[in-house]
Amino acid sequence: MLLYQKIRQYVLELISNNSTKPSTKLPSERTLQEKFQSTRITVREALFRLEAEGLIYSQKRKGWFITPPKLKLRPASKVNFNKLAVEQGFVPKTEVISILDDIDDSFQSQEQDIFTGDALYHLKRVRLLDERPVMIEAIYCQRNRFEDFESKALSESITDIMAADYNVKITSERCVICVTALSNEDADILEKNSGAPCLKIIRKRFDEHGLLVDYNYEYWLHDAIEMLVEGT
Repeated sequence: MLLYQKIRQYVLELISNNSTKPSTKLPSERTLQEKFQSTRITVREALFRLEAEGLIYSQKRKGWFITPPKLKLRPASKVNFNKLAVEQGFVPKTEVISILDDIDDSFQSQEQDIFTGDALYHLKRVRLLDERPVMIEAIYCQRNRFEDFESKALSESITDIMAADYNVKITSERCVICVTALSNEDADILEKNSGAPCLKIIRKRFDEHGLLVDYNYEYWLHDAIEMLVEGT
């Protein structure tokens, strides 16, 4: 057995130990180096493989932890993050990062047909499960349809705000899922290293008349969710 495999096996045994709970901090890289008389590169190879398998996760400047249970998500269905998280035993939290009332240049250049050039709100939020940041989302919606949007309680459900305050109801969604890397800014918020891989969900939401209500980008840590897709 190669040395990185021995280290991997040791960490697996820690994970399977009944007294070790999810989100428990693992021994530091230095501790593992000393225990196995190894190099940092070899230790990281073992840890990175376990991270790719979704068994452990890292937080910048904090170390390595055992991955907690994943949030089960149906990406193409209407999602109420708070309700979904509570139903599955998590403590959810949403924090507003920024709310801008102009069109982001990169968004405008990439999605020129979206909202046909109307003035937009750009809301950016971070979602947390049990105090762990797991997802960044950017939400775009029309200023003329959601006047005074910036004064609302935007850490709450946007779907509920649109229905209650603007009589706009989401009735359908479409999404595209791909793999990408976190930007420097988003990586810092999610406590990851810049360029860390993540799952990107591009979500379009429509009202009962088929009109586009908002256009969202979601950047999920891959070890935080489990996607459920049903077909016929």
